[in-house]
Amino acid sequence: MFEKIQHVGYLTPDLDRAIAWFEESFNGVRVGGGPLNPGYAMPSGGRNAYVRFGNAEVELLEPVDQAGLSSEVLDMHHVGYVVSDINKSINDLAARGFKFAADKPNVNVLGHQLLYFDSSTTNGVKMHITQLPDALPDANDGLEVERIIHAGYRVKNLEEAIKWYVDNFQGSLLGGGPSRSGGRNAFVNFSQVQVELIEPGDPASMGNDHVMDHVGYVVGDIPSCIGQCEANGLKFVSDTPNTNGVGQQVLYFETDTSMGSRMHLTRLPD
Repeated sequence: MFEKIQHVGYLTPDLDRAIAWFEESFNGVRVGGGPLNPGYAMPSGGRNAYVRFGNAEVELLEPVDQAGLSSEVLDMHHVGYVVSDINKSINDLAARGFKFAADKPNVNVLGHQLLYFDSSTTNGVKMHITQLPDALPDANDGLEVERIIHAGYRVKNLEEAIKWYVDNFQGSLLGGGPSRSGGRNAFVNFSQVQVELIEPGDPASMGNDHVMDHVGYVVGDIPSCIGQCEANGLKFVSDTPNTNGVGQQVLYFETDTSMGSRMHLTRLPD
């Protein structure tokens, strides 16, 4: 059902600054956006923009109500999953017990049909399904990101979170182990996408809802991307990638150079 991650959405109190950051850091290109009426994604309304780099996309959202937001930080807000037939997917997902935030999809400025899940049925996190138009844009000259490999979530109980994805999205556990943050993690594939679930070292400090933690961008060669990123002012947590429990090479950006948001480059195993 799920073909790829179309984009990750971020909240920001300064849309123009966030756009400029992706333009300067990833050589991104703004491809659309505009005013947003009050709705499920942003109850106060506001405005948004879509920025593409390579084959990746982000949606940036500036709400009218900016309480709790900082201009220094990109707050992860949602994930958009691509499906081939949104109406069929709605019926299939509703039959599994999922609820949606509206009765039917809406169409955004890029011609994407999308519909948000009701987060009460998705562990408190916002996600939507998206059907793309027939004519798709070519990759641009930004950072050579092949695709978004996964969104990562912090969870209170790793086994329960794994089971949720296996039961509800027909997922399969790929592997996992100790995480670099001191807890445990697991990678679950469902259809053609993936999620990383992270149980922190002190899970009792968490509530029952899942919490968005990071995004992973797939590149063909991490060392060649390091130079391009550093030339654009980005820094990394180490000089070389580490290899995670499922054989992916991973290198995180220093968050003080990535607007406080956790992101990493990923090289997939051959």
